[in-house]
Amino acid sequence: MMRTQSLSRRRFLQLSSVTITGAALAACTSGPAQAPGQGAAAPATAPVEVIGWSLFGMDPANEPQKPYQDAVLAHFNAKYPDATFTFVNMGWDEELRQNLVTALLGGTPPDIIVGENYIQPYAEQNAFLPMDDLVADIKDDLIEGTYAAAVTGGKMYGISQVTGCFAFERNPNVIEQAGLDPTTPPQTWNELLEQAELITNAGNGEYYGYTLQGPVGFLIGGILRFAVYSKTAGADLATEDVQPWFNNPKSEKVLTFLRELHRFTPPGLSFNPDEGQVYTQLFQGVSAMQICGSWHVKWAQDTGLENAMYSAIPIPDEDGIPATGVVGNVIQSVMSQTKYPEESLYLCRCFLEDDVQDLVAPIFGWKPSTRSALERLKESASDADLIFIDLLLNADLGVLPQWRKDPQKIWTVYNDLITKLLTTEEPVLQLMDEAQDAAMAAMQA
Repeated sequence: MMRTQSLSRRRFLQLSSVTITGAALAACTSGPAQAPGQGAAAPATAPVEVIGWSLFGMDPANEPQKPYQDAVLAHFNAKYPDATFTFVNMGWDEELRQNLVTALLGGTPPDIIVGENYIQPYAEQNAFLPMDDLVADIKDDLIEGTYAAAVTGGKMYGISQVTGCFAFERNPNVIEQAGLDPTTPPQTWNELLEQAELITNAGNGEYYGYTLQGPVGFLIGGILRFAVYSKTAGADLATEDVQPWFNNPKSEKVLTFLRELHRFTPPGLSFNPDEGQVYTQLFQGVSAMQICGSWHVKWAQDTGLENAMYSAIPIPDEDGIPATGVVGNVIQSVMSQTKYPEESLYLCRCFLEDDVQDLVAPIFGWKPSTRSALERLKESASDADLIFIDLLLNADLGVLPQWRKDPQKIWTVYNDLITKLLTTEEPVLQLMDEAQDAAMAAMQA
């Protein structure tokens, strides 16, 4: 067995301080990642047990998800009949990250991990095995935006197991009550502002035009939504070398738009840290429009809004880009320290098989990650779900930048910018420059 050289403890701890979105986590080694069958691979005669921490949908205690688990493992055991898979529930989000950090420091990481973001910095430290060869024959069937967060240095270090994206959600009851046609969604920012103002004025304190999640609660909850509007304006938040670009000239119109849109939201709601309470206001008839994730379709129905309507994200009136952002996009990565690289990689590939992907929507309410599965899903999808399918297949899908140093501090800087944007009348350009200076100071500290 080849000995793997470790990163310095200082460098590892710096990387492991990354704030995780969903469940991004990593292990770091400075030696080259082993290819399947090389390096740390265990002897062929050893029992093969692939361990996955908090692997989405694979908890054997969850009986409704058993058909999905059976389908995955049927493919896996057809090739490796004597291999086993063990699901270990190590929590989610910050709890999962902390458990992984402890395991890495103790030299006991799992074989497979899941995440949504912050994969690139760890991949650059050779934490994961590349997956390009694994999916070479089906890469055209994969949606680029669903694995973009796992690509660095021209290599793919993760593949999407299930996915979702943002769209635009409307409560037609509120819109109609305000005297507008709910079947005509706003397509541009100006149309959105006009409708939001009319609805707010008609509501006279009973209902409002828009729901805007602010810079509180989950660190990047609001940022994920702000970034969608930035994407439609071509206003990148980072340079090509992943440095903060919070004073991108194109961002001025995005922030100006958000400040104006905030005037038509329920008082105080944007600073409610409970994301669930923020978005259910639309279901309860308190607001009329909002950005939503693909899971909102079922959420709205379960909350009592049976006729919620969905459409594409409004774009700038000039030079707007039809775009959205991936969310709920669960990416699998194989640790470079795994004893079973071939088996672990192949298990990840099993999640992309047609019959497995076809179970994602009916069992989880998420969207499948392959083009072919999305095309098949069209046949049974509701009008609401068709909106999200079309966006995944055709829109420009955005992902957040993955800062290489102190991401929590940098995103806090951006949230501070949004706080000042929504609570003061300070000039937008001044706020942008102040945020840029603060972000660069964090990068250089």
